[in-house]
Amino acid sequence: MLEPDNRVVLLDQLRPPPGYRLHTAVATTFTLDMTTALVPPLAFASFEVRGTSDPVATLEAVRSCTDRVDIFCQAGQLAVPAQHSDLMAYLEPMVHPVKRPRPGRLFHPKVWFLHYVADGQEDRFRLLCSTRNLTDATTWDAVVTLDGRRGKANPANRPLAAFLRHLPSLAVRDLDPVRSARIEALAVAAGRVEWELPDGAEDFVLHAFGVPRVRATPDFSGYRHLVVSPFCNESGLAHLTGTSGEVTVVSRPEALDRLDPTSLQKARAYVLDPLAALGTPEPDDGGEAASATAPSGPEVETLVGLHAKITVVERAWKAHVFVGSPNATSAAYGGNVEFAVELVGKPTRLGVGTFLGPDAPFAALLQEYPGAGGEPPDAEEELLRALRNELRALAEIPLTLTVVPAGEQDSERGHDLRLESTSPLRIRPAYSIRAELLTRPGHAVALPPASRVDAVFSPVPLADVTPFVALFVRDEEHSTAAQPVEASTVAHAALVGDPPSRLDEVLARQVNTPEKFLRFLALLLKVGEGSPLVAALGADSGGAWGADSGRGAGTFEIVANALATDPDALRDFDRLVERLESTEAGRRVLPEGFDSLWLPVRGALAALAERHGTEELS
Repeated sequence: MLEPDNRVVLLDQLRPPPGYRLHTAVATTFTLDMTTALVPPLAFASFEVRGTSDPVATLEAVRSCTDRVDIFCQAGQLAVPAQHSDLMAYLEPMVHPVKRPRPGRLFHPKVWFLHYVADGQEDRFRLLCSTRNLTDATTWDAVVTLDGRRGKANPANRPLAAFLRHLPSLAVRDLDPVRSARIEALAVAAGRVEWELPDGAEDFVLHAFGVPRVRATPDFSGYRHLVVSPFCNESGLAHLTGTSGEVTVVSRPEALDRLDPTSLQKARAYVLDPLAALGTPEPDDGGEAASATAPSGPEVETLVGLHAKITVVERAWKAHVFVGSPNATSAAYGGNVEFAVELVGKPTRLGVGTFLGPDAPFAALLQEYPGAGGEPPDAEEELLRALRNELRALAEIPLTLTVVPAGEQDSERGHDLRLESTSPLRIRPAYSIRAELLTRPGHAVALPPASRVDAVFSPVPLADVTPFVALFVRDEEHSTAAQPVEASTVAHAALVGDPPSRLDEVLARQVNTPEKFLRFLALLLKVGEGSPLVAALGADSGGAWGADSGRGAGTFEIVANALATDPDALRDFDRLVERLESTEAGRRVLPEGFDSLWLPVRGALAALAERHGTEELS
């Protein structure tokens, strides 16, 4: 049933069916890596792009997704990137940190729900229920992919619909009403999807844990169990296996080391063979009941370490396979927000033997656990665990960043950003806190504990204004100069007084050569490889670009057509042109003679806007 060599890449899993395009999507993850979050939009681009080597293509792919994708992650688990990218500005409306369901419990689901549309075709939907966070980790994970079409109301989908509806209420900051309405529409649609069962599955059940008015009571009773989980404890294993006569546990060595020896005596325990590595993934259509998953891009060649969460139960001549976010812990089934898919089929297709039989590929990755358990917790791990718990609590406190505009005399100096909190930052006495803008690493301010935040970042250039604030908590008691004990996260503050031209400035900073300028226009207008505009990218970008020149005439025809079919795209582009025209450096980016081509377009856009305003008044 599960073949580890059948690896799939997230980019391929998210890509729309042939002829379709993304309408809307919602994703959930425990940990979010902001650099990795830039990759999924590449799957939804109207142009073919499989990597991030083309910065202009990546820019347009991410920019075009801002109003169609929402990503929810646990507050305090939004990782500080090793290097900031201007493109992260376009993640601001998409990313929503959420509060813990209660202290000591976590928001932990790893789900994508996607709605695809095509002209003249019925809508398509896809559910990815994964064990992988949206990070660049190279661990071994698993995913169930379900594809479906709109049908009648389906009671089996109620947990999914309720789960989607619950997400906005968990967010640290209130969502924009338009986004909330879009998620509600997705929840309504989810309730009516008819799913295609994966190969080997005869039935399925969706399980949403920690969601109000959803009774998640999966039946784990049976006579044969396999539990695959990177984290486990005695009560979690007991909940999953009960009085089973045959239990096999696959986990990380450090997790098994912490178990009570009596728990290990009741089960066969395995770990991944450290010499086992999985090769480069091939594209996959998601037809398997479950597959090993790779990070977002195809550049990673090996998987190392266990992160998959799979429970296999056999009873009454049926096999039940649970794949999803819950670990084999008491918290997973006792208060966390989690999501899992249960597939039901014959033991010969989905049973324990398909994982552990003599010819099972999964079994070839395993070796017996050599320890006996009963090891004490690692002191350093416990210090970091305490720090991360404090960070999650801090990240749930709403922050506000107020932009104080630079005056005309001070325009070169930049803006002041005032950071404030609605309540005091209460942390342990031995801890210290500092904050910095994500766009300005190294420019940190200390935040006094047990007080409301009131700090100023200054001066901040327009393109560096951001609602993303990096928070660092340090254990001063146990830190040394050589080995600090520290944890960090990104908080998403409310940005008050956001300069309306900020994103235009970010865009201009990225589109900083004539070649990138034309490339961006070509992507924006979705022109094909044979067009005069694309052909010009391979030629000298200088020379005549007027409407009466050779290549200018061909480009003008393309732009004129866009006036009738997609004027909003041209308005977006015009803002970039205006921004570039405002500085000497920007004017050097514009191809020579481009203004004579663009002036008639700008006039036509103004006429369209005036006509539209007149129609609204009539």
